[in-house]
Amino acid sequence: MYPSNLQTPILFLVFNRPSTTKTVFEAIRQARPSKLYIVADGPRYDKPGEPGKCEEVRTIVSNIDWECDLKTLFRDENYGCGKGVSNGITWFFDNEPEGIILEDDCLPHPTFFQYCSQLLEKYRDDTRVMEVSGNNLRPAHYGTDEHSYSFSNFNGIWGWASWRRAWNLYDYKMKEYNQVQRMKALEFNTIFEKDYFNWVFERTFLFPHITWDYQWEFVKRINSGLTIVPRKNLVINIGFGDGATSTTGGGPGSKLKSHAMDFPLVHPPVMMADVNGDSLAFKIYMTTLKSRFKSYLKSWMPEVVRKQIFKRSMERFIQSQNSNRELASKSKEKGAINLFILTNFAAISELEVELEVLFLMLV
Repeated sequence: MYPSNLQTPILFLVFNRPSTTKTVFEAIRQARPSKLYIVADGPRYDKPGEPGKCEEVRTIVSNIDWECDLKTLFRDENYGCGKGVSNGITWFFDNEPEGIILEDDCLPHPTFFQYCSQLLEKYRDDTRVMEVSGNNLRPAHYGTDEHSYSFSNFNGIWGWASWRRAWNLYDYKMKEYNQVQRMKALEFNTIFEKDYFNWVFERTFLFPHITWDYQWEFVKRINSGLTIVPRKNLVINIGFGDGATSTTGGGPGSKLKSHAMDFPLVHPPVMMADVNGDSLAFKIYMTTLKSRFKSYLKSWMPEVVRKQIFKRSMERFIQSQNSNRELASKSKEKGAINLFILTNFAAISELEVELEVLFLMLV
C-alpha cells in the first residue's frame, strides 16, 4: 500500500455514474488522503438498471490501495439531491472539523488539494470565510496574477472545502427565509442576480428536496459569509449530459478548463468580495440574452406588476410539482408570498392576464 500524502479529510459524494466516478476517484487516489469519507445514495428502484449502476459505483470507490482511514455511508434508500447530499455533508462534519468535498462529476487539478488544505488552515478560525472554492467562473482576462485568490459572495461547489463551524449554520428548511423576506434584507449586485435568487430561494424554500446548494447559498448570505475563489479555475465538471441531475445541457460551464495553482500562495491584503468579478461570472454562466432582457423590462415596471409576474411564475412551478400532493400541501403552509391555492388556482383578474400577455409578447 502507498503511504498517505494528504492529511486533509475528503468527502466523496457518489450515486449512479460509474464512468465519472472512476475518473474523479483516480484523482483522489493520486492525492492519497489519509482519511476518506464516501457517501453513496441508494438507487431508485423504479429506474431500470440503476441498482446495478449504484453497485458498480460502490465497487469502484471501495478499491483503496493506499493507507487510508475509510468510512462509508452506503444507503439502501434514495434520499435524493436535497437530503442525500446535505445529510452526507453533515455526517462528514460530525466526524471532522474541516475537509474537502467532491461530487462524482467534479474533477480537480492535482494542486486543488494543497490549495484547499492551506486555506482551511489559514482561515480556520476566521468566521468571515465560510467556503474555499475550487471554481473561478470569471472571464480569463479578468483580474491580475498578483494574488493567488480573491473573495466572492457566491458559492462555488464544483469542488470545495469548508469547516464544521460554517456548516453548523446550514439550514435545509431555510427557517429564517420568511423573516429575511419581510425585512427585505437580501442585497444583490445586479437586477439579474436579484431576479434569479429571489426566484430560486422561494422555490427552494417551498420544495427543499429539489436541491441542497441554494440553502447553503442562502445561509452564507444571511451570515455575510465569504467564499474564496482561486485566481484560475481548479476544478471542471465532467458530468454534463445524460445522467446528470442539474447539468443536463451544455453551456459555458461545460467548456471550463482547469489550471495549476502556483505555490507558495500569495494572500490578498484585504477581505472584501469582488462584486465586479461576481457580476461578470454570474452574467456569463447564469443568464442568457433573453433572461437579461426580461430583467431589464421588469425593472421598469411598477412593483405591483413585478409581484404578479413573480407570483404567476411561481404558481406554474408549483403546479408542475403537484404530482406529490403531500409536498404541495406542505408548500402551501410555508408560502412566503401568500400564494393562492396550489392545486386549484383561483382565477386572476383580467388586468393581470392582459399584463402577462403583454409581457410575454415583448420578450
